[in-house]
Amino acid sequence: MLTRLDPRELRVLLGIELGMSKYEFVPIDVLTKYSGLSEEEAKFWLGELDKKDLLYGQAESYSGYILNYNSYDLLALNALVKGDVLQALGMPVGMGKEADVLEAMTPREEKVAVKFHRLGRVSFRDTRRKRNFIGKRRHMSWLYQSRLAAEREFEALTKAYEADVSVPRPISQNRHVVVMEFIEGHQLSEVSELDDPEAFLNEILTNVKKSYDAGVIHNDLSEFNLIASSEGKIYLIDWPQYISRGDPNAQITLRKDMANILRFFRRKFRVNKNIDDVMALLF
Repeated sequence: MLTRLDPRELRVLLGIELGMSKYEFVPIDVLTKYSGLSEEEAKFWLGELDKKDLLYGQAESYSGYILNYNSYDLLALNALVKGDVLQALGMPVGMGKEADVLEAMTPREEKVAVKFHRLGRVSFRDTRRKRNFIGKRRHMSWLYQSRLAAEREFEALTKAYEADVSVPRPISQNRHVVVMEFIEGHQLSEVSELDDPEAFLNEILTNVKKSYDAGVIHNDLSEFNLIASSEGKIYLIDWPQYISRGDPNAQITLRKDMANILRFFRRKFRVNKNIDDVMALLF
């Protein structure tokens, strides 16, 4: 769809995006101001975008428009293409409650992973509980929450990668989209056998320690966001919920992450490590 959009359609979408910072639904006069189009032109292209299911329209008190995830995807992809980050999208490789991941290709023919954050598939209460960056703000669109999640994940990946933590190499971020190194492998929860489970666990613990030393704590670590690569290396993924080492709940959160991993290895691979001993040894 991106290749078929008229440049004026993108201007309308950008105008709505800018207006959404101040309006729940963006009225036509604000849209024309931000897009630089006349009211007649704006209404025509709004009609075209509506046919493509790229808008939500009509508030109760006045006519107005907001973006949906399809149009937000297009704005992000357009920026990444113009920024010489992406050239082509491939097949989905992971569809979750809060994100979709697709394979993609860069202009240099490097295979990468493109993660689209899509908060809103779970309840707002659950999202607020899990995501401390939302805080006490009452009104925040799902699109903006997803953008914040992407920004946080890219920030965490960058800090961890620079500290030699085994994470996918972060490449770029725009709006709610994160582009990163593509890892060939399997989610640890799906792995039935390991050559040396204890050594594998020790590698995970070492990387948790490295990330802690770099100032980041995963805050949602489990067998579902660890990837065992085809070369037998472990990767820590899915970082949008991370907290900093200076957070008041840092030690509690770190212990919870460690307990999740130790419980999994005890249950599935019969590797027993005492969490108090691990915490005392590493931290």
